[in-house]
Amino acid sequence: MKKKQNISALLGMSQENLALILQVSRSQIAMYEVGKRSLPVDALEKLSTMLSVIQNKTLDTISKDMNSNLNIQFLKNQLQRNKHQQLIVDNKISALIKKQNATNSAKKVISYLLNETPKIKKNKIIVLKTIETKTQNKVAQNNAVILLQLEIKKEVLAFEEKLLQKKLQSEN
Repeated sequence: MKKKQNISALLGMSQENLALILQVSRSQIAMYEVGKRSLPVDALEKLSTMLSVIQNKTLDTISKDMNSNLNIQFLKNQLQRNKHQQLIVDNKISALIKKQNATNSAKKVISYLLNETPKIKKNKIIVLKTIETKTQNKVAQNNAVILLQLEIKKEVLAFEEKLLQKKLQSEN
């Protein structure tokens, strides 16, 4: 083994942690890495075992399989969350359309009552005009903008679902 190589970095840990594991001082590790000092035999045995673990391809395969399984589970969870979000958006769109239809129906009825019914008393006309104004305000509350936002969100979620499915297929 080359002494110039930074062993603690190769093992993915700090010199302090490596020293704790090998039961030596941090300065001993530092001096060993630059080639100015050797380590006790028991520390060298532990170090050689640790290095062999890193080079063991079987462990790498197990690690890759574990990562792959974690990725697959994550993607499945994301797909499930995405489908749930799509259902929520669909429900919001349906509710908004239903609300718009109800508002439009109320507008038509009020308009009919105001224009077609002869001899309405003034107090009833005032009530109908008030209801008509409230109904028009409801329509003017950016329902079209909200509907557009929901439709865009639905399309984005559908695109995200396709990406997640593609990624999930590539993981399998």
